[in-house]
Amino acid sequence: MNRFLRKTLRSAAGVAVLLLLVTLLSYSLMYLAPGDPAETILMAGGAMPSPEDIAAKRRELGLDQPFYIQYGRWLSNFVRGDLGVSMVDGTNVSAELLRGLKSSAHLAVLSLIAGVVVAIPAGIYTAVKRNGLFDRITNFIIFLRLSMPIFLVGIGFLYVFAYKLRLVSIVSNGSGFKGVILPVATLSTGICCRMIRQIRTAVSDELVAAYVDGLRSRGLKETDILFRHVLKNTMLPIVTLIALSFGSLLGGTAVTEIIFSYPGIGSMAVDAISKRDYTVIQGYVVMVALIFCFIYYLTELSYGLFDPRMRNREGGILRWKRAKD
Repeated sequence: MNRFLRKTLRSAAGVAVLLLLVTLLSYSLMYLAPGDPAETILMAGGAMPSPEDIAAKRRELGLDQPFYIQYGRWLSNFVRGDLGVSMVDGTNVSAELLRGLKSSAHLAVLSLIAGVVVAIPAGIYTAVKRNGLFDRITNFIIFLRLSMPIFLVGIGFLYVFAYKLRLVSIVSNGSGFKGVILPVATLSTGICCRMIRQIRTAVSDELVAAYVDGLRSRGLKETDILFRHVLKNTMLPIVTLIALSFGSLLGGTAVTEIIFSYPGIGSMAVDAISKRDYTVIQGYVVMVALIFCFIYYLTELSYGLFDPRMRNREGGILRWKRAKD
């Protein structure tokens, strides 16, 4: 129990320090960025503010104070879940980012499920039938897909399935099944191809390990060796790959969301960059960093569930549960 708690607290402390450094770096970049936030806010209404109005607004926002005071006040608000207001329209940044995150999470989960459902069996089969016909065809398809940028894939899907075949709408509003088919297809194909390649490599390396020859010499069936022994030893890289894919989907769907007019957090960030809405940009950076840290933290804790060696070495979740009971 003590070993598991120490490991959990040590990991949580590392995540907290990393997140603190991310907030400091993002706030420093926004602080050094060109332009005056007070002037940007006053000009959002279409008027030309006077120097006196700008100075008064800077005092109201606390922008006339030293950097460490501004950062400390912002960090205190961030801990309470307050990321400020938009410089362009005055909306609550936390509420807007959470709304965009909900849409992006919906898209990311569907894309990840579609990619994993295809990638795991395909990756295993290509490893078992290495250098066979199916393996060669799959590698050729993976090469073609990964060599194309994501915007080209999205535009191609739009042209074929929306413009030519008219099976779905060109503009996706994020609602309904048809509204997410093409964005999910665009994202899941890339995730699927990368996962197939990694799973194929991991399973292939295990199939040539010495213990596999020992199991075969004992007369075990190939299916039992594959599903009861080989796949167990490849679960850690597969779980890590799924976690990395989910994190990248949540933070890297901006291009896909723009192509399909999908109202997610990525398109919101790109729109904020074009308008120099620094509070939204800063909130986006910090929120994505928080999501990545949380996902990787849970992934590290889950290793003990899949690998008994790590569970025995680190105190383990299962052993801690038994001691607790």
